[in-house]
Amino acid sequence: MIDPATITNYGLSDPELEKCILFWVCAAGKNGTTAARCLEKLLSAITFNQQSPFQIIRLVLSTKEPEPLPDLMKWAGIGCYNHKARTFEELVHSKLNLRTCTPDDLEKIYGIGMKTSRCFILHSRRNAQVAGLDTHMLKYLTNLGISRVPKSTPGSKKLYKYLENEVLKLAREKGMTPAEFDLFVWNQYKIKSEPQGLDK
Repeated sequence: MIDPATITNYGLSDPELEKCILFWVCAAGKNGTTAARCLEKLLSAITFNQQSPFQIIRLVLSTKEPEPLPDLMKWAGIGCYNHKARTFEELVHSKLNLRTCTPDDLEKIYGIGMKTSRCFILHSRRNAQVAGLDTHMLKYLTNLGISRVPKSTPGSKKLYKYLENEVLKLAREKGMTPAEFDLFVWNQYKIKSEPQGLDK
């Protein structure tokens, strides 16, 4: 199962990358530990012959066996299951190269926004110069007095880029990679009652 507390991994296999992007889709706006557990429940229930996550999802989509994907996602506890089922479907049929795709490439997929695309790239590629602007990072920026910080992930590309540059600058000042800085901030702002939680 994916562990949000140790999410950074630059040596993922192709199936692990597939699982990673599916995790970030499930985690959007949700608790990361819960999202990881629900995704694991879903994939474990429909795994056939050591197939990759994308192969498994494609098989379910083509046969509707054992049940249609949205119903399976609902059963597994994945929130917004109709919306996320559509995202899963577009992803598994997209032919994206998960090792080289850009944030813009990912954002062409229904349901993947600036934060989700960047969180995936940030924690799966060495030297990625992007930032996931989750609620923890936005609180951190607000507490530093950075201007124009909204309470939730900005929808404006211009504002997102401005704040992303601020985060990258702060990471450099601390001598950290952007991924290290992301987890550093998360550890300062995570919900105390759920030490493994991740709102990304």
